[in-house]
Amino acid sequence: MTSPVYNYTVPTFIKGLETLTLILKNAEDYAKQNNIPLSDFVNARLYEDMKPLSFQIQSASNTAKGSVSRLAGIEVVSMEDNETTFEELYARINRTIDVIKAVDPKLFEGKDHTEFQTKLGPYEVTFTGQSYANRFGLPNFFFHLNIAYAILRSKGVPIGKMDYLKYFNA
Repeated sequence: MTSPVYNYTVPTFIKGLETLTLILKNAEDYAKQNNIPLSDFVNARLYEDMKPLSFQIQSASNTAKGSVSRLAGIEVVSMEDNETTFEELYARINRTIDVIKAVDPKLFEGKDHTEFQTKLGPYEVTFTGQSYANRFGLPNFFFHLNIAYAILRSKGVPIGKMDYLKYFNA
């Protein structure tokens, strides 16, 4: 039997990352049709003091692979956070999906209520697998996924709710 934490995190992270790919592809098509440099999207922000699209994708990736690794009790795979093109962002998303899929579901067994400590910024925080997934991993992932969606939408990319929900309902 697979751990409930595995069942509601790993598939959700994968579907969210697939959603990022879909909305990026929509943005790429829109940019080509309207002669907009792709860098305008990679560097786009909702507000000047917010981080750009590239950061949102890197953060969604980091949250997904970091959460899965912490919940499984294994070392987090490091990535450089240096993507500056759509091609590099697609590769980052694909690599993150591969990293997540490679984690053995058996590593999650018994971890739902097992406590562990992790750093969140300057703080050391104690979670159980379940509380980490529900109170940090999934909310943080969805925050960055939603900001990426909002950035692209604010730049005129014709994406809608069903583009966002497509993979979650597949």
